[in-house]
Amino acid sequence: MNLFNPVNLFWLIPALGTVIVLWMLRLKRVDVMVPSLYLWRALLRENQANAPFQKLRRHLLLLLQLLAATLLILALAKPFVFGHTLTGRTFVILVDDSASMTATDIRPSRLEEAKSEAAQFIDHDLSGSDVATVISVSNKPVARLSFTSDKARLKQSLNDIQPTDTVADMPAAFTLAQSMIGNGGGAFIRIYSDGDYDADETRRVEQFSFGSAGVKIIPIGMPEPENVAITGMDSRRDSDTGANQVFVAFQQFGSRKYNGATLSLYMNDRLIDARPLAFDQGKQTETFSNKLLDGGGMVTAKLEGLTDDLAADNTASLVLAPPRKRKVLLVSQGNLFLENGLNLDSDVVVEEVAPADFETVGKGGAGYSMVVFDGYLPPTPLPPGNYLIVNAGSAQTPLTSITGSVDSPTLVDQNRTHPLMRFVDLSGLNLGKANQEKPANWAETLAETDSGTIIADGEHGGLRMVSVGFSLSDSDWPLRVSFPIFLTNCVDWLTAGSALGPSSPDTPAGAAASLTVPSGMENVTVVTPSGRKTMLATPNEGGTVVYDDTSEVGTYRVQGAKGYDHAIAVNLLNSTESNLTPQLHGNLDRAGVMTSTGSGGAHLRRIRNDLWPAVAGVAMLFLTLEWLIYHRRL
Repeated sequence: MNLFNPVNLFWLIPALGTVIVLWMLRLKRVDVMVPSLYLWRALLRENQANAPFQKLRRHLLLLLQLLAATLLILALAKPFVFGHTLTGRTFVILVDDSASMTATDIRPSRLEEAKSEAAQFIDHDLSGSDVATVISVSNKPVARLSFTSDKARLKQSLNDIQPTDTVADMPAAFTLAQSMIGNGGGAFIRIYSDGDYDADETRRVEQFSFGSAGVKIIPIGMPEPENVAITGMDSRRDSDTGANQVFVAFQQFGSRKYNGATLSLYMNDRLIDARPLAFDQGKQTETFSNKLLDGGGMVTAKLEGLTDDLAADNTASLVLAPPRKRKVLLVSQGNLFLENGLNLDSDVVVEEVAPADFETVGKGGAGYSMVVFDGYLPPTPLPPGNYLIVNAGSAQTPLTSITGSVDSPTLVDQNRTHPLMRFVDLSGLNLGKANQEKPANWAETLAETDSGTIIADGEHGGLRMVSVGFSLSDSDWPLRVSFPIFLTNCVDWLTAGSALGPSSPDTPAGAAASLTVPSGMENVTVVTPSGRKTMLATPNEGGTVVYDDTSEVGTYRVQGAKGYDHAIAVNLLNSTESNLTPQLHGNLDRAGVMTSTGSGGAHLRRIRNDLWPAVAGVAMLFLTLEWLIYHRRL
């Protein structure tokens, strides 16, 4: 026998002790003169004790009470035993709940079609001995219920799945399914999806092993859908004029002709430009310049005058901050790559000092929006502020102290959704040497090689920091286009002073958004594009809070006391998700292996048999018996 909550057995000590003490107590009686004792003989029996204590005597009622208390405490510990039962098949039903599944090439939507087909399978193909569960697959896969043979509950769990504008994490869903079925004996995975995964996810999906479980993918979607999508949006300030420029990339997936379609640009809901679209196969980019963009605010691009099969990618927004100068202090022995990269932004004023002059000429970083350390860190702890650290580390930084170096490490992964890595492609990066550093437990890894993390960021103790774990001279990164983009992203992210930030880029749907709020504000309220409100507690001293419920595209408002009102732009901007042509992934389909016991596809399944209901029932039986004996004696 096993116990699910063995700690509850400690209640035996006070429970049994209380019963024993009560039996030892005596209640002091008052002497009363009566003419006869005949009528009082029954009451003279020791049904109740006299004060203060008496010798504990063997008594049936005491035994029953102790047994009942023991069994009730044992029931709280939830005893159980493992056993096996003869069951039917086990099914895990995965329903793709990503943005592409909201496409309307199948009416009313692909998601509704997937739910309908899954419901038909439950009605017609599940036998009475089969059990199943449902997993909705968005950016955060969720098991909707435990295994059950109740068809009504299974279909209700399907109905509860609501559409999202996120990208499905199918490998995570596979991992969740595998954890639920164990080695897969007698289990079957049914995947209702359009199969629209990027190259990396496709590779991981097709290489995933379910053991002996059977896998079947049911493709959802028409073979020739039509879609036009905004696949990219960004802004940069012109280094010569200081004017804001907005770049919007769009692409047609299909061959339909859209006469009169336009790409329109709105600034704070005001139309400032509209351009007719002449569709060609492939990706196209439009560049917008307008003096209204220079003042900052919410800029939104919309595809108008067309009706396609997916609405989530027809709009995209980003927040432009009003222009302001940001002073950046570069602490270096001389690094032209950093100097030139930081000076590309006309809003950035770069001042450079040698490490020996940091405390004196550089005033220890006081008065600067951001400090860049190149191969150096001061011996004293860093004060609260914003820091980019290159080729250095300490206990305060996202990459901790350098313990050695590795020659020619190979890049294996990078975070492509973080604002710092927007449009930063590190593919093919050549590294001659990288430091051996470990990320702090509060840091987030942005890029890593086969020997460890090389780029990380994080916020801790009033510090907002980015660490690069190698010398720029030991790589070809400064010669790549991604390097100045990374520096610009660092300046924007590190110098963010509000929920807007100095130039707040979009947040991918489903990703966490960092909200920087001022001090003295107890909480803020986030209002989603559909009007749903969520209250978030904020630190009294101000700082960053994280909001991760970004499952729908659009503008999120962050509101607080004293007129605090800022915006977050959440977009899809994913060409893989916008390419609605179903991908079959036929190599996923394979038969499963049953742990058969002989007939009908039934198999032995290990189950947990709870004993606590029986134990509690016996305890109640003892209590009832004690009550009857007590009152019968009276």
